[in-house]
Amino acid sequence: LRQRGATGVAVTEGEVAAAMRFAMTNLGLVLEPGGTVALAAVLASKVAVDDATIVTLSGRNVDPATYRAMIGT
Repeated sequence: LRQRGATGVAVTEGEVAAAMRFAMTNLGLVLEPGGTVALAAVLASKVAVDDATIVTLSGRNVDPATYRAMIGT
């Protein structure tokens, strides 16, 4: 992947939590933390996006108590 110019980024737990809140508030989606990492990177401006950018969101396999703690409700 490196030979093709692929890179990786890291996001914090706080950025993941913010993305989970965004997904619920703006998209009506309940997402597990791992399924929200790409959105977190976009919202934290850690990756460049343009009109052709696609972000995959996945998972709803999250414990309700964990989810509430992550989104702050």
